[in-house]
Amino acid sequence: MITTKVNVHRANIRKARTENNQKFAVTSGVIYEGLSPVDNKPIVGIITNLNRASENRKTGDMAQVYILRADVRPVEAVATGEDVSTCGNCPLRPTLATGAKCYVNTGWLGKLWDSIPSLPRLNPVAVGDWLESSKLELREGAYGDPAMIPNWIRRELNRGRGTSYTHQWNEPWIDPNASDYSMASVQTVDEKNAANAMGYRTYRVTSDEILQDDEILCPEITSNANCKDCGLCAGNRVNAKNIVIRPI
Repeated sequence: MITTKVNVHRANIRKARTENNQKFAVTSGVIYEGLSPVDNKPIVGIITNLNRASENRKTGDMAQVYILRADVRPVEAVATGEDVSTCGNCPLRPTLATGAKCYVNTGWLGKLWDSIPSLPRLNPVAVGDWLESSKLELREGAYGDPAMIPNWIRRELNRGRGTSYTHQWNEPWIDPNASDYSMASVQTVDEKNAANAMGYRTYRVTSDEILQDDEILCPEITSNANCKDCGLCAGNRVNAKNIVIRPI
C-alpha cells in the first residue's frame, strides 16, 4: 500500500513513467466500437492512461480499459438496467444486486463518455505492440466486462502483465480463449469449481475467508500489495492459485 502523500505519490509515478519510457503518443483512445454480444446494443471500448499515469493507489499505475454503452450515459445505463450491454450477468449490477453492489462510481464516467466523439481511434495491434515493449501493465475492465470486446483485440492488448476479470465465463457466447487473460469472477465455491473445470482461474468474493486448498487471499489483504506489483489476477498468463477477496 502506498503511504506517501498525494503530491509526492503523483510526482513519483510521473517520474517513473518518464524514466521507464512509458509514454504513448496519446493518453486515451477508442480501441473498439461495435455491438454487445449480450443484446446487440452499441458499445465502445476505451483505453486510458497510456501517456498520463494513473493515480489509482489500489491498482497502481496501469493502463485502463473501460467498456461503455455508446448511446447511453453511464449513470443512466446503470439506473435503467441498460448496463447489461457492458456488464452482462454480473450479480453486482445495481438493478440485480441483493447485497454488495458494484463499487465503481459511474458519475465521473460521464466526462469520459462525453469525450468519445473526439477521442482518437487507435489500432489495437499498435497499442499492443507498445504495451508489450514498454512493459506497462493493463487493467482490463476498469468498468464493464472485457469479454464484451472481441478476442482478437484482447489478444493484442494482453501480451504482457495485467489484470482482467469476467462474470461471463459460463455464457455460451464467450470466446473459449477468454481464460487466457481473465479470471472468472465467482461468488460461491460451486461456481469456482465449475469455472476451474472450464479452464479458468478464479477470483472469488467471500466474507468468511474460508479458503479451498487451491486458493489464496488477495495479496492486498495479506501484504498490502497493489495490483500492478502483484500481477496474479491475469488468468492463465500466470501459473498461480485462485484468488479470494473480501467484498469491496
